[in-house]
Amino acid sequence: MSQVHVITGGSGGIGIECAKLYKEGVVVIAGIDDEQLKEAEQELKDQGIDVKTKNTDVSDINKVKELIDYAKSFGTIRTMIHAAGVSGTIGDVKKTLKIDLLGTYNVIEETYKAVEKDTAVVLIASMMGHMVSPKTEEIDLLRNPEKDGALDKLSEILSGDADEAYNYSKHGVQLLAKANATRFGKKGGRILSVSPGVIMTPMAKKAAEEHPEQMEYMKSITPVKRNGEPEDIANLIYFLGSEKASFITGTDILVDGGLTLNLQKQEQK
Repeated sequence: MSQVHVITGGSGGIGIECAKLYKEGVVVIAGIDDEQLKEAEQELKDQGIDVKTKNTDVSDINKVKELIDYAKSFGTIRTMIHAAGVSGTIGDVKKTLKIDLLGTYNVIEETYKAVEKDTAVVLIASMMGHMVSPKTEEIDLLRNPEKDGALDKLSEILSGDADEAYNYSKHGVQLLAKANATRFGKKGGRILSVSPGVIMTPMAKKAAEEHPEQMEYMKSITPVKRNGEPEDIANLIYFLGSEKASFITGTDILVDGGLTLNLQKQEQK
């Protein structure tokens, strides 16, 4: 059977760059915009990728189940790359939590049912997940976003701050990767998260146009003196999903050019 590589948020940014690397097997890209999926499908086909598409809202666990079932119809799921998400700029705390945090939980739960030996799950978190220090009660909510009232409680704690909801959600992604490593390992699978820094996706480029001084400042305090490119993250994820990374699980890998180190130093002053 063919090896299948599933990528949520696969129609743009980091997701599509990941898809371009899978020259063998079947790639299933998922997203919520049919037009973007169609454009991405054509771009990938032009590069020789055997690609399929599936409209999927990750915040709806039934839609995620449909995605996994669809992917399994083409073979064995070898890789799940969860790149779907929104930023705090949408200005909606509950929606941010629902997509970025609960959506990650949904992907983990439904993918787990399909895990076989050597299946690798890579969750996209963010360097901003390293910039928060949740209390014990908040950590429990982040680890269990599916519980009744969990998102409501988090929304109340975050007091309408959608940017902070994004940061907390991405910290939750990191926690979920660690919390699930043992049970995935029992089935021969692996799960981990990757926390990108400032990556010049279309979203980041738009932010650079709207807030050029802030973006330039962030670059100036990045030790490697540049922003990241989608390829920086995609190349790492491809490695993490391969047999060469078979001893890596239950951890978060920060890929930010060193920026978080300096941001944390500033917060401590």
